[in-house]
Amino acid sequence: MDQKITPIKKTRVSEEVFRQLSEMIRDGHFPPGDPLPNERALSEQFQVSRASVREALRTLQTMGLIESHVGVSGGNFVKQVNVRTLLSPFADFLHNEKQTLQEIMEFRLVLETEISRIAASRRNSEDLDRIRESLDAMRENVEEGGIGLEEDNVFHEDIARATHNEVFVHMLMMARTLLSKSRETTLSIKGVPQTGIRHHTRILKAIEEGHPDKAADAMHQHLIEAQKNVARG
Repeated sequence: MDQKITPIKKTRVSEEVFRQLSEMIRDGHFPPGDPLPNERALSEQFQVSRASVREALRTLQTMGLIESHVGVSGGNFVKQVNVRTLLSPFADFLHNEKQTLQEIMEFRLVLETEISRIAASRRNSEDLDRIRESLDAMRENVEEGGIGLEEDNVFHEDIARATHNEVFVHMLMMARTLLSKSRETTLSIKGVPQTGIRHHTRILKAIEEGHPDKAADAMHQHLIEAQKNVARG
């Protein structure tokens, strides 16, 4: 395994960890049923934080590439490849086709506006806790001088999970690289991370209130502003 892993030197650390692990799984380096190394071992080999490894593992689980077992013999185990996992190269395909950021923003406007509408009508207390935690994490990262990119990704993915519709979740996860690229472009503009937190707070409040139209409008306005920032950049 050591000879196939290279230290991570990119901004989107968890995404690069995810990319390398998913490729190793699809290449058969980790056959179905095999356990992955634990978080500490992966953190040391990738030379990244355990938080980044944990987020990458979470993505692998959402994509259906691994499953977690608890207990003495627990851990993260590789799953048998199925139709869902065969679709996961979708994001890389689009990236290689050099889709424009404006096209990505159109995709987000259509999909995430309606995701927010549905999330507001279906969310439960656990969903709300996850969304609040991701917003708090973004706020903390921005206050420390970061742009909150990974936390922003998780915030939007947690809203998708609140729909309790796995198709929405997997659509976002399959296009994660592209969506993250659009977010990084906007968040890199001075003042945008702080504005984003205010927008996210409004979105969360509408979802908490269980107001579908208000949640959809808040997300739509957020993405319209992001679209303008992409055009500016």
